[in-house]
Amino acid sequence: MEPLDLIKQAVKAQSHAHAQYSNFTVGCALLSENNDIVLGCNIESAAYPSTMCAERVAIYAALSKGITKFKAIAIVSSISGKPCGPCRQIIHEYLADIPIYISDGKSNDYETHHISDLLPHPFG
Repeated sequence: MEPLDLIKQAVKAQSHAHAQYSNFTVGCALLSENNDIVLGCNIESAAYPSTMCAERVAIYAALSKGITKFKAIAIVSSISGKPCGPCRQIIHEYLADIPIYISDGKSNDYETHHISDLLPHPFG
């Protein structure tokens, strides 16, 4: 699957985000080794620590389905934001050093990163 195709899936996921407090919607598409795509969106709570990021929603959903091998992940937000610290740690633990495509979802522009660059000193 091409990066832009995976990014389009992340845009689809972004449309399901529940960001009633921040209005900052994020979508994520996770490509498995078997070419299954698992989507995730951010879900906010009035108790902010209970909020869940799109990346972790997708990763946890995949793991709960028994999917444990991955090829790539795409993340979209209005500012082409990189994953937060907790998401970087989970990506490190469960996705290995696969390509991470970051986009605003509105153009064909995207950045490619690897978790080894975004989290140079992971825990564990």
